[in-house]
Amino acid sequence: MQVEKFYYDNKIVKMFAYATILWGVVGMLAGLLAAVQIYLPGANFNMPVTTFGRVRPVHTNAVIFAFVGNGIFMGVYYSLQRLCKARMFSDMLSKRHFWGWRAHHRSSGSNIAGRLYYRQRIC
Repeated sequence: MQVEKFYYDNKIVKMFAYATILWGVVGMLAGLLAAVQIYLPGANFNMPVTTFGRVRPVHTNAVIFAFVGNGIFMGVYYSLQRLCKARMFSDMLSKRHFWGWRAHHRSSGSNIAGRLYYRQRIC
């Protein structure tokens, strides 16, 4: 009896893992800044962009969508290949999913930044 060997696509898992770590650090630092501003309201570096009302949406979106979303996709890509004992259908589609998720973060981040800037100009 011959033992079967499986070769999985771990590159996409690593890409999502690195993105999870990066966005985790960004989201937690934004949360730390927001928490400090609750205790010390003057800790906004005298810049209107870093006030609590503008840092909180960055923190929640970075943690919920970027950090948790990347972690979920990392787990799916890791476990699905091992449960099915097969590689993903296409490495190119996996990479498009990864970079499409990055594009989603950029577009949602610019949307949040644009709304906050517009609100600042109106008020």
